[in-house]
Amino acid sequence: MDFRKAEKVITDFIRAKVREAGASGVVLGLSGGGDSSVCAALSVRALGSSSVKVIHMPEAESNPISTLIANKVANGLGLELEIIDITDIVSAFLKTMNMSYESSDKLVRGNIKARSRMVILYAIANKENMLVVGTSDRSEFLIGFFTKWGDGAADLHPIIGLYKTQVREFAKYLNLPTEVISRPPSPDLWPGHTAEGELGLTYDEIDEVLYRLLDERREPREISSISGIPMETVEKVVRLYEKTKHKRVLVNAPFHSFKDL
Repeated sequence: MDFRKAEKVITDFIRAKVREAGASGVVLGLSGGGDSSVCAALSVRALGSSSVKVIHMPEAESNPISTLIANKVANGLGLELEIIDITDIVSAFLKTMNMSYESSDKLVRGNIKARSRMVILYAIANKENMLVVGTSDRSEFLIGFFTKWGDGAADLHPIIGLYKTQVREFAKYLNLPTEVISRPPSPDLWPGHTAEGELGLTYDEIDEVLYRLLDERREPREISSISGIPMETVEKVVRLYEKTKHKRVLVNAPFHSFKDL
């Protein structure tokens, strides 16, 4: 991939969208992971540090290493990291449904965390006249590995056309800290949580299958033959893509106008 070209296309896009909206800049959640760090770096290159706000939103189950890395990334980009602990917010949501951190299902709890962060980002965006930058990549988007109306909600998605493995290399090009590049991808929604652990797949496998399936338009059996990835793994990726299509559609409806009847 031509990273220089990708940088220009993405930074031009960010500037254009901010200008079109008459916004003062952008705000994004900086988790300490690769995707959000790359988005922060590109936003700074597009708008300058004075027009970029980064928010880190840990809670009781977050890995403290995430905060350390997020701080390092922000400092390297000349940004002030605002830290907002969302433990009480998550607890309040759970309490209204007669649940707690201890009694709730971790997936339910994890999605509440992601949606709480979205609410905070949009509140700040409203207050500061900013746009919310989404940090999902192409891999996550295509297999539905995001929370709908949570981390999937944003005004612009700068890296949603790049696979996870490409974002990792982009981080190197952007001279981001080695901790960002080497750290296993993790939504950090519960203790020990990693993306590949939850999925039971590596991103090398996911990206290879998705690229062959959607960019080269190959059939699953051909993908397995070309890549050497077991057919069972190929089929698992394809199933993830198929069953999460609803998450990639803003409005699912039987028709969009009475004139269609």
